[in-house]
Amino acid sequence: MEDKILIYIAGNPDAYPLEYYDADSQTYQGVIPQLLADFSAQSAYELVYYSPGPEDRREHMAKNRQVDLLSGYTQEELPAGSTAIPLFSFLRQGESVTLCLSPTQTASEELCAALEDYFSALPQQTVTGMLVETAAQPQPATGLWLAVGGLGLAVLLLAAALLTVVLRNRRRLRDAQQQRERDELTGLGNLDYLERYAPQVVQEKNRVLYHLICFSLDTEQLRQQAGNDTCSELLRYCALLLSQHAAHTDVLARVSEDSFVLLKMSGDPQQVLPLVEEILRQLRAYPQVHGRAFQVHAAAGIYPLKLGDWDWEEMLFHAQQQARTARREQKDYILFSPGVLQTIQTEQALRASVEGALARQEFLLYVQFYVDARTHRIMGGEALSRWLHPERGLLTPSVFVPLLEREGLIDRLDYHSLRGSCELLQMLFDRGIKNFFLSCNFSRDTFASPDFVEQCRAILDAFHFPRELLIFELTESVLGQKADAIRANMLALKDYGVRIALDDFGQGFTSFTDLQQYPVDGIKLDKELVDNVLNQTGNSILRAMIQVAHELDLTILAEGVETAEQAQALQDIHCDVIQGFRFYAPIPEEEASDILLRQARLAAPSTP
Repeated sequence: MEDKILIYIAGNPDAYPLEYYDADSQTYQGVIPQLLADFSAQSAYELVYYSPGPEDRREHMAKNRQVDLLSGYTQEELPAGSTAIPLFSFLRQGESVTLCLSPTQTASEELCAALEDYFSALPQQTVTGMLVETAAQPQPATGLWLAVGGLGLAVLLLAAALLTVVLRNRRRLRDAQQQRERDELTGLGNLDYLERYAPQVVQEKNRVLYHLICFSLDTEQLRQQAGNDTCSELLRYCALLLSQHAAHTDVLARVSEDSFVLLKMSGDPQQVLPLVEEILRQLRAYPQVHGRAFQVHAAAGIYPLKLGDWDWEEMLFHAQQQARTARREQKDYILFSPGVLQTIQTEQALRASVEGALARQEFLLYVQFYVDARTHRIMGGEALSRWLHPERGLLTPSVFVPLLEREGLIDRLDYHSLRGSCELLQMLFDRGIKNFFLSCNFSRDTFASPDFVEQCRAILDAFHFPRELLIFELTESVLGQKADAIRANMLALKDYGVRIALDDFGQGFTSFTDLQQYPVDGIKLDKELVDNVLNQTGNSILRAMIQVAHELDLTILAEGVETAEQAQALQDIHCDVIQGFRFYAPIPEEEASDILLRQARLAAPSTP
């Protein structure tokens, strides 16, 4: 069956027998509901009464933009300034009275035209027949029944034979409305609500006045750090905060687990930006204001609507992408522009080819050597990935790793790199290079997955080099996320003989005390610490860190070493291993193998 456009109506609960609320069935019944059901059956629209109840909430629902049509009015009773779509007429106390529908601001011109065409062509005998058929039905004592008493038994309830169909349709549509258009946690509309209302609110004449603003929160990290209840609390607060900033011309919805959308009427972007900044400020201040021990990571993506913008799915995609990019880059917001569009189109092209690239072995293994801090001799290396794209050339991880993470393919690259690292270590070991170690990086999701250890062992069991030559690197920032799963996998890998190193140490809040909970063999100092090694304060901090680490029997690696002065300063404070462009840049594994094999030949004793 072709999907129909769902239209919501606010009815008159006290207009028996034309339209009234029946408490037993909890639906609207009467002649008007039957006529509207007939219209639905013959049109592209499916009309349903919104939240039926005994109270007259028509004006309230219209003000809140919850419904498209108001029903059960005579022309004389219409709210001031309302327009009317005539349904049918009858005689009351000798005078002709016309029943009407009143479209709200959300009703489209196409809907109004379809209703007018249908009811203008409706034969009077059809209405009369409905009235006569209901003569035997009970008559609740309501005000309007007495008012239209001149109709006698000619004005009656909907035919009983049709009531079952109506009830079934109403119940189904009411359930669909509640499930499809309402976010249970926040009470806001959801994505279905946005997709239905946005095209009705935004017309061609006002389109360029609107901005689609997506607010993205890092709910995954918050759930890991503070629990589900705290995350739900923040989401409800975000909904309340956005509601306070939404005018009657705006549309607000929660469109995903971590995203809210505010469709804001504001012609000038310079008026939108301060609003976005203020909302983000209040969101981030929530824990401090309420004495809570967590941080709010949130950002926004802003898409200014243009003439000809009709694809709401595409516009929402752009806004969400910008919001998540802004959050990842620790910006408040990103305003969509043609340059941003070019970036998105480039990323879309990469996304389309990334899975095939894995199958075609386009991801290459590169190695950046580690050197002994005292002798500057090569001790080991870090396994890195490069994508040799057939059209764009050699791409670095900053381009493709976020893409693989979003596509759920990062684990395939992680295991591909691990297998390549093992092959390199085995080849070197077989050629007599027995002490060269190699470190591999893994994403948080890969490292925390339940089958991570099993997958790694399946790869490693195919090789016989000493397991301690392989080091698994994990960034410090992920220890607070999925901590239990990561720690369990660390312990299992340690039992298997693999060594563990913590990357970017000093970037976050992990202390040496925290490290006692994890089976770590070494730490890799964050580049920002290394950059400050030449000033007194930075040097003192690093000296103290290295001293404590050595007392804990940890190996210290320093990354990002770019000058001879930095290398000397790190040697002076007893750093163990150094990595950086001062010594070696990342190079293809073949080139790395040649260097290592050449050094091994030079170091070998000459044969007499």
